[in-house]
Amino acid sequence: MQRKIIIALLLSGYILTASPQTSPNTQSPEVPQYEPPFSAPVITVIVFAVMAGIIGIILLSYYLLVNIKRRASVKPSQPSRI
Repeated sequence: MQRKIIIALLLSGYILTASPQTSPNTQSPEVPQYEPPFSAPVITVIVFAVMAGIIGIILLSYYLLVNIKRRASVKPSQPSRI
C-alpha cells in the first residue's frame, strides 16, 4: 500500500512539474516586470539600518540587565551610629 502511495506521489510531482508543449504559433502574453521602488544602494542602506537597530536594542537590553543585576547585588550600607 505504501509503495503505491509513494509511486503516485512521485508521478503526481512529475506531472505537475512537466512543462506542457505549446505550438510555435501561439504566443504567451507578456508579463510586466516588477520595478522595485528603491534602487540597490538604498535597499542596502535600509537593511544595514535595520540590522544596526536590532543590534543596538540587544546591546541596550544587555546593558540595562547588567546594571539592574549590579544594583540588586549591592547591599545597602547600614547607617552609622553616632
